[in-house]
Amino acid sequence: MGTEYCAWIYYTPDGKYVLSKLTDQTQVRLAEQGKRCLLPSHVDDPRFPPDSIQYVFALHNHLYDDLLSKDDLSFILNQGFAHGFTHETQDGSIRLSAVAFFSNAPDAPQCDGFYQYIPLTGQILKWTRTPRWECKQTHWVEWNEGLEIASVRETSAPCFEDTSP
Repeated sequence: MGTEYCAWIYYTPDGKYVLSKLTDQTQVRLAEQGKRCLLPSHVDDPRFPPDSIQYVFALHNHLYDDLLSKDDLSFILNQGFAHGFTHETQDGSIRLSAVAFFSNAPDAPQCDGFYQYIPLTGQILKWTRTPRWECKQTHWVEWNEGLEIASVRETSAPCFEDTSP
């Protein structure tokens, strides 16, 4: 089992995007033969009042080209309820997302792409570099009334025009 790292990208009141400190705190999942990165729900940035920080992307790495886990999906949905699903920035409205970077060559890792889950739309997008960035929708996530995953349906569609990483 490799190490998974995670961090927040957040937007500050002075109009900047900031990457939080990386964390490698993990929860071992023996049944799944893997680990899950434990990302704190809040960023401690003493320069700003806590309620002025806008949470934009929850980032982490995957060792392989695999989909976001149910834990990843549930985490970002809960963060949306806590922090909001959209944020107004100088660049326009940004939707809260979970992002999982992956490599196609674990022996010589590099960033070959990432999955992006947008809870507001239910889309899972796959971004790959070939050599420019290309996007396609790979799955739809649906939730039941109890906020449990009802289904993760495979689909194949182009990304919406206004979708950007």
